[in-house]
Amino acid sequence: MFNLDERYRGLPATREQVLALHISLNTPHVAIPGKQAGPAQAFVVGIRGGQGAAAVFVYLYLAEAADCAVYLSGRRNTTGDEYREDEGDALAFVESLGFMMDDANWRAAPPTQQDEWLKTLPVFFKEPKLVPAVVARAEEKKNVTTTLGRFLAAF
Repeated sequence: MFNLDERYRGLPATREQVLALHISLNTPHVAIPGKQAGPAQAFVVGIRGGQGAAAVFVYLYLAEAADCAVYLSGRRNTTGDEYREDEGDALAFVESLGFMMDDANWRAAPPTQQDEWLKTLPVFFKEPKLVPAVVARAEEKKNVTTTLGRFLAAF
């Protein structure tokens, strides 16, 4: 069972910590309690922590709101079977929300591809507002406002 955990805003990790990565192929409209409803992208990520423990996270990225929701199973896995069970439960959970998931084959991907994912996918940013697309949108909005202000000031 996966529960929303408000303490998490992102899942920054190193290449070595990531065990698995699943990415949604679609962006269905979702309503998350306490968040602005809208289209979302889902990520299911397995991350290895200290002492060999592993955890599976469900990360829902709400691009329009520059927000996220992170769900946890609540247990740190110590065996491979527990980890695989949580990964299967996480995929079933996001699919029940309408997401179609694809395994990114993290372990088979070349290190350059893994590094690219770590730099570009919202799930790996410490804060959703730091995602490059969100930063670019904010800068564009600022530029439009500045240009409009200058235009109106000319009259």
